[in-house]
Amino acid sequence: MEEVKKIGVGMLGYAFMGKAHTNAFKKLPYIYYPPPAIPVLKGICGRSEEAVEESAKRFGYEYGTTDWRKLIEDPEIELFDNNGPNNVHAEPCIAALEAGKHTIVEKPLALNLDEARQMAEAAKKAKANGVKSMVSFSNRFSPAVLLAKRLIE
Repeated sequence: MEEVKKIGVGMLGYAFMGKAHTNAFKKLPYIYYPPPAIPVLKGICGRSEEAVEESAKRFGYEYGTTDWRKLIEDPEIELFDNNGPNNVHAEPCIAALEAGKHTIVEKPLALNLDEARQMAEAAKKAKANGVKSMVSFSNRFSPAVLLAKRLIE
């Protein structure tokens, strides 16, 4: 196998979705062979200093922080993954895109239409410079969600 590029990951959020996304990054080289890139867990951010430090150690990140701006400023982080509470989706994602970081945001994208439009505009500008972005719909086709959909219908 030829050498695979490494990509530094910065994670906002250490609760359920932060754990789920971290697990996916760790499994990526196993699931996809050869992988498109090898994720390197650089920094993780959350509200509680004690909890984020524990999460950094437990999940394998190089450091924990309570300031998401540190992830944006870190030149070794190329991919910003936002799993924070809904009210911290727009500002950090826009900052990440403007800094040239590939960006993943957990749903919902934004709190309102105005925020969503600002985020979409930032993503459009970043895309022109080769920066990728996406909204995560990781549970969309899980059996429990599909069953709920069928029951509702």
